[in-house]
Amino acid sequence: MTVFSAARAVLAGAAFGIAALPALADPAPAAGDTDQKAFVTMQVENDLFANLSNTDRHYTNGLRLAWLSAPRDDLPKWLTDFSAPPLYSLLFPTPLSGKPVHRVGVAFGHAIFTPDDTASAAYLPNERPYAAWAHLTFSLQSYRRSDTGEAWQDNWKLDIGVVGPAAQGEWVQNDWHKVIGADKANGWHNQIRDEIGVNLSFERAWRSKTLAPGPLLGWQTDVIPYTVVSLGNVQTYAGIGGTFRIGPHLPDEFGPTRIYPGTGGSEWFETDGSSGCHCYLFAGVEGRAVARDIFLDGNTFRDSVSIDKENFVYDLKAGFAIVHGHARLSFTHVFRSKEYKGQPKPDQFGSIALTVAY
Repeated sequence: MTVFSAARAVLAGAAFGIAALPALADPAPAAGDTDQKAFVTMQVENDLFANLSNTDRHYTNGLRLAWLSAPRDDLPKWLTDFSAPPLYSLLFPTPLSGKPVHRVGVAFGHAIFTPDDTASAAYLPNERPYAAWAHLTFSLQSYRRSDTGEAWQDNWKLDIGVVGPAAQGEWVQNDWHKVIGADKANGWHNQIRDEIGVNLSFERAWRSKTLAPGPLLGWQTDVIPYTVVSLGNVQTYAGIGGTFRIGPHLPDEFGPTRIYPGTGGSEWFETDGSSGCHCYLFAGVEGRAVARDIFLDGNTFRDSVSIDKENFVYDLKAGFAIVHGHARLSFTHVFRSKEYKGQPKPDQFGSIALTVAY
């Protein structure tokens, strides 16, 4: 078996294994709200969803299959006491009240990046390099809610995977294009080389009714500011953002998740048991100061294709979420500022996610 056929088997096996996790996990409670259940999320991001045309450029496709456990009370004390990085709480609000709820999770993710011109087989030094990233994400999530309705979510994520040909970006993109009759991307032999990727990130989100303007047109509102720090040879950055939600009955959550970069949102949700539409509209902004991005900077330990990156990137997002029973369906439209020097124009892509409680 070649390295590439083995990598393909790993991709398929990882996706199948995570899909099978619900069957291997402890049975969910027979009754009760979703706050006592586990969750499975299936998500795809693609520039097709935003542009309604097969552009295939820059961040062109992301896939994620994730599992988040039901609340756990059997985790080691040293792990549950592991809250925020040193000095972090001096800069951002720290929950001092409310009993913490801990969950653990695992996800399989895959992302593809291409230049503007995918018809050319030549190396294009002034365009974004070809790159792919396949990885597993292990997460520890802690949630607290105060008597006044304020809520906090701390989320640790450890990404372990591979960047380069072994991530099978060429196979995923061109085999899919063959199925749908789209043009082949011809420059994958110019992609970033193989490298093991390890990334650790911490995110704190705060759901605040204090910052919200109050009911608008009879609908509930809230504001969710968040901060994130990411360290690793794949991506090193610090970011801050916020999400505004409005709807007739806002579910207890932090908004839809994202794949690249995976900041903001929650894979769990909880309704108050009332009837009617637990649906909402949302909009938000996020800024990131970027020290390293392997998909632009190239390989860490050897020469490879690369391009000069922008050190500050911001996202604007808007969308909707529909929560019905034990399922949440969401769509997010993302407008992303230029990520590298000389980029012709900003990017847009769409994100569709389905989360199911069981």
